[in-house]
Amino acid sequence: MKQAIILYRNEENIEAINFIQKNFEEIFGQYISFSNYYLTRLDPHTILKADAFLVRDESILQEAKAFVDDFSKMIKINRSPARESLKQISSIPAGSNVLLVNDCYESALNTVYSFYEIGVSHINFIPYDSTLARTGIYDQLEIAVTPSEPHLVPPHIKTVIDIGYRRVSFDTMFKLMQLLDLDVSIVNRNLQRHIHSVVESNEGFHANYVYGYLKSEMLSNVVNSSENGMLLTDSFFRPVYANRQALKIFQAVNKNHIQITDYLLAERLRAQEQVEEPVMINGDAYGLEKNAIRLMDDVVGYCMILQDYGKTRAQSLLMKRTGFAAKYQFKDIVCESREMAQVIDTARQIAEADDTILISGESGTGKELLAQSIHNASRRRKGPFIAINCAALPDALLESELFGYEPGSFTGASSHGKKGLFELAMHGTLFLDEIGEISPKFQASFLRAIQERQIIRVGGKELIDIDVRFITVTNQDLRQKVKDGTFRSDLFFRLNVLPLTVPPLRRRKADIPALLKYFLREDYRNVTQAELAFLDQYSWPGNVRELENVCTFYKTMHRFPEYLFADIPEKAPRRGPDDGSREILKLIQENTCPAHGIGRANLIYQLKSRNCLLSDRSLRQILEDLRRKGLITVKPGRCGAQITEQGSAYLRTFSPDSKSTENSW
Repeated sequence: MKQAIILYRNEENIEAINFIQKNFEEIFGQYISFSNYYLTRLDPHTILKADAFLVRDESILQEAKAFVDDFSKMIKINRSPARESLKQISSIPAGSNVLLVNDCYESALNTVYSFYEIGVSHINFIPYDSTLARTGIYDQLEIAVTPSEPHLVPPHIKTVIDIGYRRVSFDTMFKLMQLLDLDVSIVNRNLQRHIHSVVESNEGFHANYVYGYLKSEMLSNVVNSSENGMLLTDSFFRPVYANRQALKIFQAVNKNHIQITDYLLAERLRAQEQVEEPVMINGDAYGLEKNAIRLMDDVVGYCMILQDYGKTRAQSLLMKRTGFAAKYQFKDIVCESREMAQVIDTARQIAEADDTILISGESGTGKELLAQSIHNASRRRKGPFIAINCAALPDALLESELFGYEPGSFTGASSHGKKGLFELAMHGTLFLDEIGEISPKFQASFLRAIQERQIIRVGGKELIDIDVRFITVTNQDLRQKVKDGTFRSDLFFRLNVLPLTVPPLRRRKADIPALLKYFLREDYRNVTQAELAFLDQYSWPGNVRELENVCTFYKTMHRFPEYLFADIPEKAPRRGPDDGSREILKLIQENTCPAHGIGRANLIYQLKSRNCLLSDRSLRQILEDLRRKGLITVKPGRCGAQITEQGSAYLRTFSPDSKSTENSW
């Protein structure tokens, strides 16, 4: 049983002291033992130890600090009039001036506020201040209200209404419950009864408590019936809630005895990718599913689900065997560009939701790779991932594939009927590629399915509920198709809940070297700087798919296809290692001063004005080559790149009056 100490200055009003203790015991009697201590009777060197400290009066807070072992456990006791007192006060004639007498002026004032804040306004309360009694300001008053302090009422008052001791307020009780982690059924029941016994202004707080308790109980009933362990933590992985199965897994009496970081490092828990290997807890293996809980952009906690690892692996193998599994995760996406990194960051956030996604982008940009990554980062990752190309099937076949059919519903139909992909994707993700290609007739059927989350098999009559997340993909401008009347606007807006656009490769050139390394592997070492420069200028109409094909050609033929270089516009200079480097060296010479040289940004700008397009990455490589040859120096800050005497001498070999021939370097 937990220990709580109630601190008072002295024992002057022992009846009130006993009343307050009884109030607390009515709520927490089975869980907390309450003791009363008086500052005037404590030895100056006494240090009290308890799970909670309660003080009746703010005036003794400072003194109490010297006697407690942990001041963070201190709670000030607020008090409120009993609800029964409203009947007594309502009997007072309207417009009456009423003296409110309590043990001190501050208490009297607080009691007045309590009545006013709940709407008692038919009388005028005047808080009693004993220091002003001799001034005669209270002599004309005939009615007084007091919470069990009639001996303090001035003797000339004719009518004294004793409303009884004020009860401990609900907010004080709630703070004590939270401090001592006593969010249990009996205490909550007692608190709900207590709410109706006091007069307080914070009715909204009371309602929120009741509603929160109801929601908590509903969720507890749901999650406690689960075979999986469910754990809710804050952002520091401290348990906030654990269902029965989680307590059983961790062999814990309550959530406070669970230390998830004893089994997994915090760095691994914070990782955005899911933990695939089993987590060993008390000798047993579990699959861990982790979802971040966000408030706007901030992670405020985590929901963790622990599943029997054997069952989890069996389900995963079954889906892979049937082809209903997503292979890729976000970590499999190769990118170095800021544009693609932003897309992936957005996709990670979208994955945590459960709404329909529309991915737009040119062919070959990796839209399905992104869709599979979203599925594997979502709470549906344990469910199937089923993909279908809408453009590859005629309407009739597409309808039977998606909706399924009943036995004998059409010629050639199976005598047993067939489940459609909507049903097979239950609790998982349905990936619909080239959604812009479906006919207007089928658009109507699909709209109903996605809107109502119900389907009817071909030839059937029974409505079937579906629990599926839709990820749709298009390489067309659906907004324009809506304007043209070839795509339903209502379907478009049903699909475009969470839009995601994948940029083409020509708009994220920084990804080209990384993709080349990935596709070519060890052959990447043979690619020259001149070839990289040509590839950087190419427009890549086939995007990443074309780049992959080019790499396959290179691994077979040990060279890139000729069409890549033929496609580069004539006006764009071919930046071989000689003329490109020499042009840059000339610019560095023109901008070299004793105090500074020229930076990369300025170089790129001046090269562009001379119709020489160059990426920052290519420029870095050329500058490094020139520096290595001793033709320039590169310093940080404003100094930038400066030409050396050796570099100037090299350029003079190409002047018109020089007889030297061009050297290859």
